[in-house]
Amino acid sequence: MPVRFQKECSSGAHVLVWEAKEKEVELLSILPSSILTDAEYIESKSPLKKLEFLTSRLAIRYLANMLNIHFDGIKKDEHGKPYLVNSSWKMSITHSKYFMGVIMHPLKEVGIDIELPQKKMWRILPRLFSEHEIAYVGDDIERMSVYWSAKEALYKLYGKRGIDFKENLLLYQRENEFVGEIQMTEYHKSHLLYQQKIDDYILVWAV
Repeated sequence: MPVRFQKECSSGAHVLVWEAKEKEVELLSILPSSILTDAEYIESKSPLKKLEFLTSRLAIRYLANMLNIHFDGIKKDEHGKPYLVNSSWKMSITHSKYFMGVIMHPLKEVGIDIELPQKKMWRILPRLFSEHEIAYVGDDIERMSVYWSAKEALYKLYGKRGIDFKENLLLYQRENEFVGEIQMTEYHKSHLLYQQKIDDYILVWAV
């Protein structure tokens, strides 16, 4: 079973991480034939990108079926945010090499991100993090990766372009809670953030 992590959260969100172990030909035999006409699949030149696309669709369908959501595929809105076709459930997806993550919620917007901590992330930290956030991260690469993924999850939750990770996405610890604040002209809200380590990867989701 390629499900590596699954959780039903107190917030009402459902989180799933799938490890890609199937080959492309296997996935094509499992998924509906309409997948072959999807523009994102057709335009993918890299075999790894094609595998990521197919595995993510398999993971989404698996979670949708568990939640009794009829799966008619996913599309993207005008901002590039994915959504479930013919369903009011909110969702977000992420992938990093062979791990695919998906989160769904019946009412609330959600975001998710999974990353492998890498030293090259340090180079652009000043462009993404405030001085307070940089001080909190220190020289801890795992903590830095958590904050990196937290901002990615918030960005996906917000779902619109024109956001500045440093100025508009703020992270802080509040008692025992990890909180992310989105500060945009038309949207100013705080969201709870959660994290999970899967092998050497860091998973973060926002609700």
